[in-house]
Amino acid sequence: MAEAELPRHADEQLDQAGLHAALLVEEAVSALPTEPLRIRFAPLVRHAAELRDASGEALRKSAVATRAALGPGDGLADYVESHLAVALREALDEVLRILNRRAANRARPVRRADA
Repeated sequence: MAEAELPRHADEQLDQAGLHAALLVEEAVSALPTEPLRIRFAPLVRHAAELRDASGEALRKSAVATRAALGPGDGLADYVESHLAVALREALDEVLRILNRRAANRARPVRRADA
């Protein structure tokens, strides 16, 4: 039988990665140089909340949507300092790597030592 998915906050690695990504999203949105840009990228604040607290598919969707909003071409990464865009992209990739690793481990059947 496959392993059940851990609750979000019970998985320390995923919890920390999501929190780090959420903080970077908030930092990036507040670093935008103009009010029209902050309004344009305001939906990312909702994704930051989900990166902080959601689990499973909601967390994956927020990470993917936020990463897509980075660009290329007229994305968030075009308006914030490059080091912040790179850090955010890496943080989102880490969340997705952890989710993918957990999903792969859940999909594998448990092998019994006496089988």
